[in-house]
This record gives sequence, structure tokens and C-alpha cells, in this order.
Amino acid sequence: MLERSLLLAAFLCVWSSANCSSQQAQERTLSLAECEQLALQHHPSVHDAVRRLDLAEARSDQAAHARYLPSLTLGQVIGPIPDARGSYTSGGALISPDTSFAFSNLGLFTQVDFELIQPIWTFGKLSSLTTAARFGVEAERAGHEATTTDVLVQIRTLFWGLLLGYELLDLVGEMLTEVDNAQSTIQTKLDDGADDVSQTDLFKIQVFRYEVEKRQREAMREIEIGKATLRTAMGLDESVNFELAPRRLEQIPLTVDSLDFYVALALDNRPEIAQLRAGIAARSALVRASTSDYLPQFYVGAQIQYNRAPGRFDPRNPFVYNPTNFFRPGVVLGMRWNLNLIQTRDIVRTARIEQEAIAEQEPILTEGVRLDVRTAYLALKEAERNILDSRLALRASQNWLRSETQTFDLGIGEVKDLIDAYQTHSTMRSEHLRNIFSFNTALAKLAKAVGRDLYPN
Repeated sequence: MLERSLLLAAFLCVWSSANCSSQQAQERTLSLAECEQLALQHHPSVHDAVRRLDLAEARSDQAAHARYLPSLTLGQVIGPIPDARGSYTSGGALISPDTSFAFSNLGLFTQVDFELIQPIWTFGKLSSLTTAARFGVEAERAGHEATTTDVLVQIRTLFWGLLLGYELLDLVGEMLTEVDNAQSTIQTKLDDGADDVSQTDLFKIQVFRYEVEKRQREAMREIEIGKATLRTAMGLDESVNFELAPRRLEQIPLTVDSLDFYVALALDNRPEIAQLRAGIAARSALVRASTSDYLPQFYVGAQIQYNRAPGRFDPRNPFVYNPTNFFRPGVVLGMRWNLNLIQTRDIVRTARIEQEAIAEQEPILTEGVRLDVRTAYLALKEAERNILDSRLALRASQNWLRSETQTFDLGIGEVKDLIDAYQTHSTMRSEHLRNIFSFNTALAKLAKAVGRDLYPN
């Protein structure tokens, strides 16, 4: 009995230890870089972009391999066939005691066919198709980069938004502490019969406390929504609880350059431009491939046929048709030419129109990129200026609150003035935090607009 109790205790200790380890494994602290890495590994849009890139690479390989032995086949059949005996007479006549309709004395025959065709001169058709496929890979690679950038902007916005929520929640908690202190002070003075406060002052503080608690509930709700959204974007299971590190919302250190610098950067690095140019190049290659159909296609062909039926007589005479026992190798130089030039002309015309339609989009896209960069740049500069101004206003509101608090503690201040100072100071702290959030997210959007990551490594 004692041994069983000891074994049970040991099992419970082991199970408890394993369970604690499992719970600890579900707790994660993630930095911004780690959140980005998880999202790039699990985000559905990234997976879809990777699949499209893989498909384009497979098609490119297929087009490249089509240049070599596009037709290479080997076939073999085995089946029953009636035996056919034969002999030559003294006069050279071929005779046989069997008929072609006899189904006795069946034997087996085998037939092997080997064929190959190798293009040797296509006037650029195959090379143009290979080039088009290669530019298709470049277009999908640029699309993958654009998708990655979109995911990074989403993750960074969620990350900074969640940190903003934590900061606002801490701010509300500090306000509740201050309100509790003020309410306690007023209640104490009322209990002591002081003349500098009234029951109305207590009511004002209680009403203000409701507003602060309402903000607290709103902040908690926003945090839960932001955390769930970020968890989904990173592909984390519901059982995984994570926190962010650091928990403080701070402005990203960056010296903002000129607008012209970022525009030039975008024109060189924006993936949408690279994708469009790759598409134009691919369409141009398809035009060349279609144009080559005006000319003949030359190729080398080879064929080997072998047929063997041991039960059938082989006359070994080239002038006697023998479909069952032969060996026929052959190599030819061939030419194939589609003389339906009207249809070829229509195909070439269609390909050129498609190529011109895509090419016409480049100046439109370029202007759109310039506008995107300008919009993101102005938003970043506005957020930067707002941070400078809100920092000064925050200091002023802090001094105002300190002055009203000291005056109220001395018994010569009004509760209304103290509440106004609380509200103004909390509003300025909230505004300053939101300005930092706007700056950090505006920088992420500018990075997307220029096609290069601007966050410090």
C-alpha cells in the first residue's frame, strides 16, 4: 500500500511538472521583429504569393526544357498472332501452307517504336517563349514582395496599436488613482466639517470617475480586439498567450529625408513597377514568338521501329511487304510551316495590342507611385510635427495639473478646475501617444510606398 502511494505521488509530481512546462510553453513574449517573422510564415496571403511564385518558376522550367527534345516517345505492344510458315520454291515463288485466317498455333509478337523530334531553328519562337516565362517569374517575385510589404504594414499597425492600447489603459489607471485620492480628500474634509468643499464637489468627482472607468472599459475592449487580430495575423493558436516587448510606445528614431529622395527611391524599388515592367517584357517576348509563325520551323526527326514475330516466316526481301518482322531506323531533316498567314496575322495583332495596353499603364502607375509617396511623406511629416507640439502642450498640461493639485490640497482650489486639469492632461497624454502611433505607422506606410524598409534594423 505504501509503495502504491509513493508511485501515485511520483506520477502526480511528474504530471504536474509536465503540465506546468506546457503552460509555460504557451506563454510568449514577442518583439516587433518576431511578430513580423511569424506573420510572414503563416499569413494566408503570403502562402498564396509563394504558391504563385512556385507555379511561375515551374512554368519557366517547363518552357526552358521544351527547347530540347519536346517529343521523345517510346512505345511497345505485345500480342497474339497466328503462326505463318513460308518457303521459296525453286522458281523463287513464296508459298505457305497456312492461311491468314487461321487461329491455331498462336504465337506472340512484339512491336517497339521510338520517335524523337528536336527543333533546330525556329526563328526565335522557343527562345521568346522561354524569355516570356522567365519574366513571368520576375513578375510573380515582385508580387510576392508587394504582398510581404502589405503584411508588414498590417503587422506593424496592429503592433503599435496594441501598444497604444496598453499605454492608454495605464493612463486611465493612473487617472483612477488620482480620482480616488481626490475623492478621499473631499470625503475626509466633509467628514471633518471643512468649509472649502461641499457635497456637490463629491458628486462632481463621482461623475468624473464614471467617465474614467468608461474609458478604461473601452481601452480593455480595444486591447482584446487588437490582440485577437494580431494573433490571427501571426497564425498563433488561441491557447497561446503572448505579450509584447517592450510594453512602451516610443517614437522610432529616424531622420526624415526629403520628398525627392523618397520619390527616387520608390521609382527604383517599388515592386509594382518591377512587376509591370516584367509583364511588359513578357508580352514583348510573346509578340516575338507569335511573329516567328510567319516563318517555317526546322527540326530533326528520328524514328526506330522494331517488330518481331518468331512464329511467322521472314522472307528477308525488301520488295515483299512484311509487317511482323522488321527493323527500320531512320533520321530526317524536316520543316513545318503554317501557311494560314491570315490567322497568324490576327494572332500577332492581338499579342501586340495586349503588349501596348500593358505598356500604357506604366506612366499611370508611375504617377500613382509619386502620389502614394507624397501622401505617405506628408502624413509622416505631419505626425512628426504633431509629436513636437504635443510634447510642449503635454508639459504645459502637466504644470497646470500640478498647480491645480497643489491649490486644491491647500483648500483654496475648486473641484471643477481640478477636474478640468485632469481631463486636459489626460487628453494631452492620449494625444501625444496617438501622435507617436501615427508617426510609427506613417513610417511603415512610407516604407511600403517607396518599396524599401525604413525601419532601423
